[in-house]
Amino acid sequence: MQFDAVVVGGGFAGLTAANHIAMEGYRPIVLEAGIDEKYMCNSRVSTGALHVGFRNPEDPADQLFENIMSETDGTARKDIAQTLAENSQATINWMRDEGCEFMQHPRRASGMPMMVPGREMKAGLDWENSGPNKFLLALADKLEERGGQLRRGARVSGLVHNDGQVCGVYTEAGEKIEAIAVVIADGGFQADPDLVGRHITLSPEKLRQRNTQTGRGDGLKMAVAIGAETIGLDKFYGHVLSRDAMMNEKLWPYPQLDVVCAKSIVVTPDGRRFADEGQGGVYFTNAIAALDDPLSATAVFDHTVWEDAKVADIVPPNPSLEQNGGTVFEAASLAELAGLAGLDPVGLLDTVTEYNDSIRTGGVCGLSPTRNTEKFPAHLIENAPYYAIPLCAGITVTSGGLAVDGSAQVLSKSGEVISGLYAAGSVVGGLEGGPRVGYVGGLIKAFGIGRIAGRAIAAKLANKCIKMP
Repeated sequence: MQFDAVVVGGGFAGLTAANHIAMEGYRPIVLEAGIDEKYMCNSRVSTGALHVGFRNPEDPADQLFENIMSETDGTARKDIAQTLAENSQATINWMRDEGCEFMQHPRRASGMPMMVPGREMKAGLDWENSGPNKFLLALADKLEERGGQLRRGARVSGLVHNDGQVCGVYTEAGEKIEAIAVVIADGGFQADPDLVGRHITLSPEKLRQRNTQTGRGDGLKMAVAIGAETIGLDKFYGHVLSRDAMMNEKLWPYPQLDVVCAKSIVVTPDGRRFADEGQGGVYFTNAIAALDDPLSATAVFDHTVWEDAKVADIVPPNPSLEQNGGTVFEAASLAELAGLAGLDPVGLLDTVTEYNDSIRTGGVCGLSPTRNTEKFPAHLIENAPYYAIPLCAGITVTSGGLAVDGSAQVLSKSGEVISGLYAAGSVVGGLEGGPRVGYVGGLIKAFGIGRIAGRAIAAKLANKCIKMP
């Protein structure tokens, strides 16, 4: 079978790329492994917030680019970061033209747009009446109207690769589908325990999958098999959750405990801190996953912080955590709290004493590990009763992936373009990560890079003057 382009994955990135190809009169096919009409994918259950490193994607392009580079401590690839920043406004405009409606994000003051209707933020994935689900369905319908095709139940097993040129794919059913270009847009590899175990944690089974578990890294593995370069595979986007979320379905994807951790100390069973709580939830979730035992971290804080948790974060963990069966230890003294939470009492008391002393003297930056205060001030732990919450790392989607250039073309290990191969969405690396695990934004990676890839392929097809019947 021959098409102008094959797109692997039917999420926002894939359907955006395919629609931009079809809008120029060419014939793409989207191959989606899911079978149902409302096949599960992270796009469908997303909250619908669009941002570029938590900035409004309609801000000036130069500011967005600088923000990407700042959030990633300069580790982002400048070519794709620049192109994404320059295309962010046009991406939002296209979404509006396609019928997507936005509202102001209810908890962000920066004018961050959010797809409507919004998904209620609570335990469980209440996605069916949400803006993201409705827009995903609309994009699928528009693709068909424009002469493209969406085929469900089609899992891709390999790339057709001849003389350095990617010119199609093989499916698990043994079918060969030829095309001028292929777009890999099947998401991250968060649901593949082998890849997660190789790159992120020694114990992938001890991470809570905070996603639809459809991101298996098929496209990543296929591209690597023909020599593609990867970047930043050791980082992911996620949130800190109650350890009980490992078994309790009522405790994910919310309430998340990022803000509680940023106002606490987080310790291992010896009562000692192991990472900088002030860097925020995404950073700290990665730090928990990197422990020898990712189920060994505990947040320790006092009554003041727990009272603040009644209003902090998207879903305040106080009282929703306990109401849904999550463990919160409470004690009149730190020694008693250590016994309840399985922590070394001497180590915990030493840690809290040193921590409080450093706050009083303004020396938290001298702690080991250091404690950053730019985003989240350090809070004294002195107002009884004291509390402890056992934690786990909730992984939403991997941050790293395939290296691409500014046109979303996949690069080889030698830095050369792999002709005919493009990538979009969460399979793309080089936009997020760095030492502080900067998060650029999953939906802008999907829509923005999907648009970049689709337009680049349409231009390539136009230059070749090739249109399939």
